[in-house]
Amino acid sequence: MKTDTSKKKREIPHILVILLVMIVLATICTWIFPAGSYTRVLDEASGRQVIDPASFQYLPKTPVGPFKMFVCLEEGLISAANITFLIFCAFSSLYLLEKTGAIDAAIAQIVRKTKDHPEYANIFIIIIMIALSIWGSTGTMSYEEIIAFIPIFVAVSIALGYDAMVGVAISVVPVGIGFASATVNPFTIGVAQTIAELPLFSGLGYRILILAVMTLLTIVYVMRYATMIKKNPTKSLTYGIDYSDLAVDESRMNTAMTTERKLSLVCLLIAVIIMGWGLITQGWYINEVAAIFMILAIVVGLINHWSANKIAGTLVEGLSKGVLSAVIVGVARTVLTIMTAGNIIDTLIHGCVSLINGLSLYASGVGMLVFQTLLNLLIPSGSGQATVSMPIMTPIADLIGMNRQIAVLIFQFGDGFSNLLWPTSFMVVACAMAKIPLNKYYKWLLPFMGICFIFQCLFVFGAIAMGYC
Repeated sequence: MKTDTSKKKREIPHILVILLVMIVLATICTWIFPAGSYTRVLDEASGRQVIDPASFQYLPKTPVGPFKMFVCLEEGLISAANITFLIFCAFSSLYLLEKTGAIDAAIAQIVRKTKDHPEYANIFIIIIMIALSIWGSTGTMSYEEIIAFIPIFVAVSIALGYDAMVGVAISVVPVGIGFASATVNPFTIGVAQTIAELPLFSGLGYRILILAVMTLLTIVYVMRYATMIKKNPTKSLTYGIDYSDLAVDESRMNTAMTTERKLSLVCLLIAVIIMGWGLITQGWYINEVAAIFMILAIVVGLINHWSANKIAGTLVEGLSKGVLSAVIVGVARTVLTIMTAGNIIDTLIHGCVSLINGLSLYASGVGMLVFQTLLNLLIPSGSGQATVSMPIMTPIADLIGMNRQIAVLIFQFGDGFSNLLWPTSFMVVACAMAKIPLNKYYKWLLPFMGICFIFQCLFVFGAIAMGYC
């Protein structure tokens, strides 16, 4: 009985439990904090509603009661419907692609090539890391897909004279770096820019530069460690750990790259290109992006000779995979709905602006980055975090004279890079699968995270200096 109790105490709260606590706290705050309001005016240059900084005034309190709190939960789900359905469409489409075996075949082929030609191991490792980083930046390759291949990457790394840490570092870490340096990720950039009223996936050029630099930085850090432990295996952080019983899923390793699977991956690439073209040149937005994902699913299903019933059934299964992420967005929106109903969101914005008033944009940017990074510990869902933070960060950015695109960039950094750090992320699972003790993983990771944070600040400073838009 004692053992069961101790296990329960160590259990990390479910994300919905955390959000429910935040909803209750927001409700309590409507009874404690004074109500206030800014006047919103139309900025003719951008066509967006912006705050008149001199218009803040206190209002009579309008606290939210317990019943109204649950009404706000429903209203939050409704107000986030467009983002929710985009997530459903993207998840179901990518799930169908995964069920064709195309993703497994692509990763398995890369791993086999590396194992068959050990003399070119370093070249193959660099190619793998670049490919996974770019793939992760689009949101079409996530931790969920790559984690299944960890035992395979670890086994291959050991066979090539490296260690388990290298296996994780060349697979999961590049996906995380790509996710953090997102280019056209609909789950993070898409949600954040929608809330900030920015053109979808705008500012792409600067994010591509960020992706290139951060990927190069990751390659240098990983290869430095890999070269060191290949010369002297005793310097490996996992030296002495027995990996003889590491289970490798041979069925996934032997997934063949058929013509249908090749065509499926080509369709994915074409879909991403068309999506980018439409967003940049045709003024497309969330609805068109969702349509592209649905078309991709149907075309991939037909290429693989699936019946209409099988395509429909797989899409329904895929919807179930996206339920948590979609619901998180709606539940997270409830926090904003409650604060709006209680007229305290502008009071919160006014208080935050007063705290940073007089600070430079550069100092404010670092403060916002630290806040977003810490928030990711509580809300590991990128779309959920965007829903909670961007409605507050956007008007704060307006009031301190910061471009909204920079606020989105700060959110992107805070949400993405710390996924490799916080225990609420997938890295705990990754380390368990690779038999890497967490203290050893953090010993390897923390210097890299410090370097990454410096580069994040530099990119934020660069964005501020050039008025990134």
